Amino acid sequence: MREVVLKAPGRISLFGDKIDIAQKPVIAAAIDMYMHVRANTRDDRQVVLRSEDFESVEQYHLGAPPEYSGPMKYVRAAIHLLGERVPGGVEISVRSDIPIGAGLSTSAALTVGSLQALDQLFGLGLGKDEMAEIAYFAEHDECEISCGRMDQYAIVYGGVTFITTGEPGSAEILPIDELPVVVGDSNEPRQADEVLSRTRAALLAGDAVVLDVFEKLYEYTLAGREALTRGDDARIGELMTLSQIQEKRIGASTAKIERLCQAACEAGAYGAKQIGAGGGGCMVAYCPGRQDEVARAIDSEGGIPYICNIHYYSE
Repeated sequence: MREVVLKAPGRISLFGDKIDIAQKPVIAAAIDMYMHVRANTRDDRQVVLRSEDFESVEQYHLGAPPEYSGPMKYVRAAIHLLGERVPGGVEISVRSDIPIGAGLSTSAALTVGSLQALDQLFGLGLGKDEMAEIAYFAEHDECEISCGRMDQYAIVYGGVTFITTGEPGSAEILPIDELPVVVGDSNEPRQADEVLSRTRAALLAGDAVVLDVFEKLYEYTLAGREALTRGDDARIGELMTLSQIQEKRIGASTAKIERLCQAACEAGAYGAKQIGAGGGGCMVAYCPGRQDEVARAIDSEGGIPYICNIHYYSE
C-alpha cells in the first residue's frame, strides 16, 4: 500500500470576481488555509471517499457510473475524468481548515488536492494546466457548478496569479513576496449560486449594467496587475474599493459585507472588497502594517477575521 499526505490551499480573489464566467482574466492568491488530504492505494478495485468535516463515507467500485451527490462528489467527478489512468482502488480522506461555504474555494481545494494526491500515488505526470482543467471540468461540467476557471488555477499554481480564463486557461505567478491582507468571514449563508446564475443570465441577455460592470472589473484587473507588481499600496487598495462599488451595482454584495469593508478601511486598510461570487461569505482587506487593527475592526462588526499569508508550493 502506498500513501500520500498533502494539503491544498484556499484562495482569495483580488481582482476580477465573476468575470471569469465571461472568460476574462482575474487575479487571485492562494492562502495559508488548507484542505488536508490523505490518500492510499488499495488491493481491490474499491474507491472509498471520506469527509471528516461532514462525517460522511462513500464507497463504490472503480469504473461504476458516476453519481454526483454529497460533499465528495467533486472527487468522484475527478476520478471519473481520469478514467483508466487510475489503475486500481484508492481511499481518500479529507479535512478542511478553510471555512466551508464561505467563498474561499473549499470545493476547488478539495478537487485539486485529491488530484494532486492521485497524481503522486499513481505517477500520472499531470502538468499544472492539465490538473487545473480536470478540476474545472469536474466541477463545471460533471457536477454542473456555475463556476469559472479562477479557483482551480489559483490553487494549482499557488502564489499570486494572473489567470487567463479562456479555453483553455493559463496562469502566471506574479513576482510578489508578501500580501498583507485580512480576510473577514461575514458568517452569512452564501447565495453564490443565485448570484452567479442571475449574473450569467443577465450577461447572456446583454444587460447594460452587467456589461458595464464586467468591463470596469476587467479594467481594474489589468490595473491591479500593474499596481501589485509595483507594490503600489494606495493604488491596490483604491482598485479593490472601486471593485466593491461594481459588486454592489449588480446586487452581489450584502449589507454586512459593506459594513465589514467600511470598518476595515476606517481601521487603516487601503481598500476592501468582497471575495468571489458574493451574496454573503467573505471579504478581504489590503492593509500592510495594520493587520491587527483591521482584524479587530472586522471582529467588532460581527465578522470572523483571518490574517493570511500567501501559499507558495516548494518546487
